[in-house]
Amino acid sequence: MTPTTTTIGIDVSKQYLDAFCRHDQHTVRVPNHAQGIVALLAWIGQRTARPLIVIEPTGGYEHTLQAMLLDQGLSLAKVNARQVREFARAKGQLAKTDAIDASVLAAYGQVMAPRTVVGTSPEQHELAQLVKRRRQLVELATIEKNRLEKVTDDLATQSIQRMLYVLKEEIQAMDARMAKLLKNHQSFANTHDVARQIKGVGLITLATLLAELPELGRIGNRQISSLVGVAPHNVDSGTRRGTRHIHGGRVHIRCVLYMAVLSAIQHDPSMKRFYQHLVEQGKKPKKVALVAVMRKMLVRLNAKMREYYLQVDGAPWQVQGA
Repeated sequence: MTPTTTTIGIDVSKQYLDAFCRHDQHTVRVPNHAQGIVALLAWIGQRTARPLIVIEPTGGYEHTLQAMLLDQGLSLAKVNARQVREFARAKGQLAKTDAIDASVLAAYGQVMAPRTVVGTSPEQHELAQLVKRRRQLVELATIEKNRLEKVTDDLATQSIQRMLYVLKEEIQAMDARMAKLLKNHQSFANTHDVARQIKGVGLITLATLLAELPELGRIGNRQISSLVGVAPHNVDSGTRRGTRHIHGGRVHIRCVLYMAVLSAIQHDPSMKRFYQHLVEQGKKPKKVALVAVMRKMLVRLNAKMREYYLQVDGAPWQVQGA
């Protein structure tokens, strides 16, 4: 983002969208539905040609807005709500209303220049819905399995077993639908060929990466590691050198990478040697070594996808928000 870029903050709620333009200090409130967003886009067009739009994730209420903004080719940043609130406190802004939140988002975008969202295709959106639903089903199945271990009543046991059977079928249906989507859509089929060169990356890992990490292959290795949350951060002060820890990031991506790494260190000789070397060097507990292997796998995937996009686009990849 250049210093002259106009930022517009949009506070998203279930019913309304409150927008604030930092350039002319104008505000507007529209309903959070398609017609309201069309009116908001017209309002944005009257303010400036190429603004940076800044929003926070709100549990799904922002999805329609996000899709319509990206369809118009607008730059959109989705920022961490906790970080924005800390930014507001640092400015001495303690009051909180929808209009104030919109103005704080605009100021945050102006000062921090957050990374912009990578647009997704309709197929990626469909895949994301399938991945999300499968994860919900797995969580429900885990809850029922835990209940089954403790229940003593026969009727309750049979009820849980029936529920587990239904959940198993639903999970298999999600898997089949994801596999079909990855096979039939050309871009997915190509990325699958790229990703399967790395041992440990199966259907669920690939689907989750494509659905929930669209930045893969489009930003640098350090940025992708930090984005996912597998990059260790220093905790140093003065002469003290603290233990580095990973922090934040996309937890669902880390979960699938963790499972992929467990497979990789069994079947990929180079990954196995890397893991064993870290353990022998005193990376205790072993999960610390596993996180390092996760980071290595992610960097490999990022490099492979970068090469693929270079071949497809015919132009060098660009770091988003760097």
